[in-house]
Amino acid sequence: MYFPIFIDLSDKEILMVGGGTIAARRVKSLCGFAGQITVVAPAICDAIRALQTAYPVKLLQEPFSEVLLDDAARFEMVLAATDDVALNERIAQVCHARGILVNIASRKEACDFYFPSIIRRDPVVIGINASGLDHGLVKRTREELEAALDKE
Repeated sequence: MYFPIFIDLSDKEILMVGGGTIAARRVKSLCGFAGQITVVAPAICDAIRALQTAYPVKLLQEPFSEVLLDDAARFEMVLAATDDVALNERIAQVCHARGILVNIASRKEACDFYFPSIIRRDPVVIGINASGLDHGLVKRTREELEAALDKE
């Protein structure tokens, strides 16, 4: 079990390694919370590109390099959602060694934190998580909570 916590990311930078569908969902969830989101990937999907118009999303269309993490204080957290399991594992190892919080989409055991499903209804923010064990339950719970909030 992980303890739920809400942190102020408004002046923090977050690194997202990966430019596909999962990365896009996570970047979109972080928009409006993080001061800066940097996305690095050889290919970046249109859904992420579209976020640049309204949010502080910086794109680096290139392969991940550990040099990005040389200044450990730069990033509050790193998220990895690539199709390359070995790369995701390497990112986790590098972040752990440097004391950077990391979330790996492909392997929950390598994560320092789980990425929740988020509901935003200003000023209410709800994070939902099932310890990575039941994504269907999380989705159903989110849908039920959204419906209840929409009735208010």
